[in-house]
Amino acid sequence: MKDKLKWPAVLLLLLCILPGILLGAGAAMPSCYSESYYAQLAPMYRRLRETEGKRLVVVGGSNVAFGLDTALMETLMADRGYDYKVCSFGLYGAVGVSAMLELSGDNLHEGDIVILALEPVDEVLSSYFGASAFWKCAEDAPELLLELNGTQQSAVLGGYLAYLQERWSICESGVSPSTEGVYARASFDRECNMVYPREGNALALGFDPTTPVDLAGLTVDGDFAGEVAAYCARARARGAEVYLSFSPVNRSALTDGSQEAVECFFQTFNTAFPCQIISDPNDYILDSGWFYDNNFHLNSAGAVLRTCRLAEDVLSRLGCYEAVDYPLPEMPASIARQPEAEAEENMDLFLLAPVVGDNGETLGYEVSGLTAQGLAQSRLTLPGSYRGKSVVSLAAGALEGADELVELTLPENIEYLPDGVFSDCTRLERLVLRHESKVCAVTEHTFEKAEQVKIYVSRAAYALYRDGQGCEDNPWSAYLDRVYTFD
Repeated sequence: MKDKLKWPAVLLLLLCILPGILLGAGAAMPSCYSESYYAQLAPMYRRLRETEGKRLVVVGGSNVAFGLDTALMETLMADRGYDYKVCSFGLYGAVGVSAMLELSGDNLHEGDIVILALEPVDEVLSSYFGASAFWKCAEDAPELLLELNGTQQSAVLGGYLAYLQERWSICESGVSPSTEGVYARASFDRECNMVYPREGNALALGFDPTTPVDLAGLTVDGDFAGEVAAYCARARARGAEVYLSFSPVNRSALTDGSQEAVECFFQTFNTAFPCQIISDPNDYILDSGWFYDNNFHLNSAGAVLRTCRLAEDVLSRLGCYEAVDYPLPEMPASIARQPEAEAEENMDLFLLAPVVGDNGETLGYEVSGLTAQGLAQSRLTLPGSYRGKSVVSLAAGALEGADELVELTLPENIEYLPDGVFSDCTRLERLVLRHESKVCAVTEHTFEKAEQVKIYVSRAAYALYRDGQGCEDNPWSAYLDRVYTFD
């Protein structure tokens, strides 16, 4: 009888002790994310909590971090007699806008103006909450956890063990999350403005073809619409008012840029959310030269343009209809990697097709297939350029019949890999990605029927693959068990 009673008691004791052991393990580990991009959420939260007086709070995803100059916004409003402190409160799509609403909702007060600026992406317009990403943001700021709602707190508790395992893996590998480049805490100043110089568009095509924007087909999740409605009610109860503006969108990424599609987009937002729209979406659909590294992130000049347009919208709502008098920058030239010198001796291995822009201009070239000679090769290195333009992509069927291929090397110009691109490469063992400052985008189906492939990335870029690079969700996480580094 004693033995029967002993085991339930032991299990109960373990259940009581285990949380303390896990928390102790987390506290004993060195910080991994304190200088990473994730760590910027805590300063944004503290600035919102501690800033007194009337505030203009801009809430959203990473379009806010990359596309708002709070100091300029304050100046533009003060010049017209409106004294507001501007708080940027958007950082990372992987966290979820739902979390940003929870973090800011109880920290609004009398006289605040809140602007929601939401990327037109299904995941952003849902009640998605990234528990794993949130743990990284809260690593040295546990107070963030207390602001979450019950469902979100359950999610972070459920994900704690996986988070500890990831931290342990990082400590063991010796490769810390990136602290250089734009995706680092050092990219922001004390007012939470992104000050990292983003001098132009870094994308080879000028837009990211892996995330096309379908304005007419956009839907808003009902649960998320309910969260926004509750947020608006909470804000009004505190004496604040919530309005809706728009995220910048790269015109070249639109599947349909017609005025009918834009009007459909406007009506989708107008119907879903119980707050007044103060902006015209046409003012936020911008040419690709204003963007930086995806279809919603602006470069430094683009951030000035967006800030001026948002300032005009806010001032108009306050009753000031004067145009903002501020010298706008010129749209900067592309800073995409320049085409490498052509390796003419290898060009007879590849079939290449032009990638044509909206105006009929050839933006670059795509590897559409292999010649008979190319299909016979066991090792291939894709060309970096052709006819003076970068080779920017690999078509989904480009490697059909390449059953002799054992090793494939891709230059940094290749920015994404489509679904099932390696499904015919039954002997492929080694994929070498020569990307240094950015990741090569993939999907969950890129390596379908190619589970044997080992992926080699530079040691300098490994942390970007492991931790994501501004992604709402890091698709590389599914493949990390076969990602290796080369020096």
